[in-house]
Amino acid sequence: MRGRVNTTFAVMVSLGLVMPDLAFPQAAGPGVGQGNQAAPAAAPQAAPAAPSAAPSAAPSDSGTQTSETSGGGSTAIIETELNWLITNRISKDFNAAVNECRRYDDVYRIDCLRQNMQHVADSLPDSSDYLKAKRILANAAGKLGGIVDKYSDPRVPRLTPPAGANPRFRLNRSYRAVRRDKVRQALAEATKVVQEAATQLLRSSENSTARLAHYQSISIAVGSTKVLLRSL
Repeated sequence: MRGRVNTTFAVMVSLGLVMPDLAFPQAAGPGVGQGNQAAPAAAPQAAPAAPSAAPSAAPSDSGTQTSETSGGGSTAIIETELNWLITNRISKDFNAAVNECRRYDDVYRIDCLRQNMQHVADSLPDSSDYLKAKRILANAAGKLGGIVDKYSDPRVPRLTPPAGANPRFRLNRSYRAVRRDKVRQALAEATKVVQEAATQLLRSSENSTARLAHYQSISIAVGSTKVLLRSL
């Protein structure tokens, strides 16, 4: 019976009365399946293209970090080198100190010089090139403070500098007085402290050609303050 049905369908197909897909439904299966398989095949090929742009962002981030690091390194190097801008500033600071302190009575001059010298020491960078000068100035300022302590006169009011007294030293401050009957002795002791500091600065440059000119300049600036310590 089935043989006759198949033969009948074959004849009908050959006469164009029935479409081939209806006569042989199994023949359409592979064709449809292959078509369905061909479409998804293109999708996996496009996928790798998207992630390819991601790695390119990493080098720009690391490059920015490198530039910041190198910038910070350059600043540190500059700070550790001898610099005439710094050395000349020290000379100007001491010159300004002389111009300020010479206006005051003898009894206030030692403390005025002490505070100005400490201010200069505090302003110097903590580097190997200026560290010796910084320590010498700070030590001298401490000794001047000891002289003021030894001969201080608490009965005399502290002196507050007028506005603009020293444009290079604008911090709020006041100066203590030494006893007037001991002022000559105090000034003489302070002169020795200043001379000792100037000598130490010269000796600190003996073993360094690079420091020689700079430390000589600082020594001269320190020595110039002795004019303040001559009793009127």
